[in-house]
Amino acid sequence: MSGADWKIPPPLINISSSKSSASRSFNSSSQEGSGGSSVKRVPTPALTPSHSNLSPFSEEQAGARKSKRFSCYAPPSPSKSTSPTCSQRIYFYRKEDPYYGFTNFSPHPVMYNEREYPTSEHLFQSFKFQEHRPLLAEHIRLFSDRPSVALSEARRFQPEVRKDWMAVNKEKMDETLWHKFNQHADLKADLLATGTAILIEDSDKDSFWGVGADRKGKNELGKALERLRSRFRSEEMNDAT
Repeated sequence: MSGADWKIPPPLINISSSKSSASRSFNSSSQEGSGGSSVKRVPTPALTPSHSNLSPFSEEQAGARKSKRFSCYAPPSPSKSTSPTCSQRIYFYRKEDPYYGFTNFSPHPVMYNEREYPTSEHLFQSFKFQEHRPLLAEHIRLFSDRPSVALSEARRFQPEVRKDWMAVNKEKMDETLWHKFNQHADLKADLLATGTAILIEDSDKDSFWGVGADRKGKNELGKALERLRSRFRSEEMNDAT
């Protein structure tokens, strides 16, 4: 069966929409955002940015984590040349904290191949299907404005994910972030203003893109942002010469 003939199975959630346009709206007052669709879902555990490996997390651990998270915090600076006062580590993850724009759940739409994706999470998840299941990739883009739904839909179609995904997922994250930060000057300025800080996705649920509950995770999203920061600086140096 070809990619063009492949049919998308019915969703596991009920969704109705008055919009038929590919253009989507986004409400930044919600972590997951909301668009033109009314979503009714079966109760599930709360979804958070790019989480894959769930781990238990006690209130005592949460309190210690929050204290640690702010022990080396520097707010975004409008000056690209100003490094944070405490330049060793910057933690990001939660909507109520600074640098939420560094997460893929932030309400920053991204244009890619003349199509608008409500968030960078939508674009990243769609990369799992774009080459061999374009209709499914488009489904991920348009099904809901909420990044958590884009994530859950991609998980629902896990058997259809490109076979080499684990070999290319970091590359696709780099590509996703490059488009997002290039299209939002404020985010790019905030990233460059982090100086030489180690950037850490402080997720207690994801030990691959974040550091996980035990803070021993790979922090691949933080590393991707550091690579992007270096790339932007190299581009600025080349433009100056």
